[in-house]
Amino acid sequence: MISATSCGPLDIRLQPIGEAKGKSPLETSPATWTSTTLVFRMATLANESNPRKNRPAKPIPRLPLSAFSPPNSGTGEKFPLPPSPATVHPQVVYDAGFAVSSIDGLKSYASALGSSPDPRLAGVVVSFPDANLDSIEQITASSTVPVLAVSVPISKSSTPSSSSSHKLVYSTAFVQPAPSEAEAIKSALQSGVVTIDVQTDLSTEAGWESLEEFLTSVLGAKETEEPRPAIVLSNILPPPKALEMPTVTLLSHPSYIAYQGHSATVSFFESVYVSLSPPDWGAVPSPVDPNAKEWNKRIKMYLGPIIEAFGFNRIIFASSSPSSAKHDSVPANWYELAREAVAELGIDQEGVDAIFGGNAKAVYGSA
Repeated sequence: MISATSCGPLDIRLQPIGEAKGKSPLETSPATWTSTTLVFRMATLANESNPRKNRPAKPIPRLPLSAFSPPNSGTGEKFPLPPSPATVHPQVVYDAGFAVSSIDGLKSYASALGSSPDPRLAGVVVSFPDANLDSIEQITASSTVPVLAVSVPISKSSTPSSSSSHKLVYSTAFVQPAPSEAEAIKSALQSGVVTIDVQTDLSTEAGWESLEEFLTSVLGAKETEEPRPAIVLSNILPPPKALEMPTVTLLSHPSYIAYQGHSATVSFFESVYVSLSPPDWGAVPSPVDPNAKEWNKRIKMYLGPIIEAFGFNRIIFASSSPSSAKHDSVPANWYELAREAVAELGIDQEGVDAIFGGNAKAVYGSA
């Protein structure tokens, strides 16, 4: 037996043979239906039995015009866009590691950084690797750029004397933990800031663990509540050898994973700062050099974890380091690369001012 079925809006029914004239198919006996004739007609039974379909459509809700207006923009027609990294500059720059052999180098550096409207280079910590204190006094006496401090190496036998008219900060290299080095740094910290050029291999877990062990021997397992001079670590932001492998490989490489984890561990030493200084990758390229783009990518890869771990209040800009001083680089080139990398990470103006000026001024003091 074939019965009538409804297929939604289109109703397909079988026409029975001998259907009485004027009678609908539903009024005839199903026993008389055959499949010889198909009659298509629009179904009305479903609509009649479903009162919902007879209701008028609900009006579409309309959003107020304020929903399409930029927040706090008054009558502005566009949302405010973030500033271009090319336009983000610190108000002033305090360079925490400027290697100079003559006053001419300092003058050209200050000129390259420009003015806003005052000279942007407001102070430097100078280092003279091959000069003694007497020659330092002669060079800095005629400098138009304020000298915050003079960096001198730590002697393993005694701390340098403070006969210089400038504030002294001390520098040393770290290769592996040694009790004599730890004691020399402890003694130097009683007089001022110490910069440690990290020479151990930080591409391995063992290298990071040796650095953490050394810092623990110098600062103790727990930081005291008494303020103490800062320790500034150089040659880790960015680290050496970071330019040797492709970016895709580096992202999942054990050395980069170790960098992210151990940099967070080192940040627990509250008096430890990190120097944003040129890496030991060769001469720093100029902004128009094609290699500058690859340098920019790598700098940001290592700058991100450091900012996350230390915050921008414990990162100090420096245009040179003991490891990079062997390369004939232009300090202004590193400033441009570092500034652009910081700006492209979305750091606000307060953070940019801290990294390139405020932090160095807080650590080394004003001239």
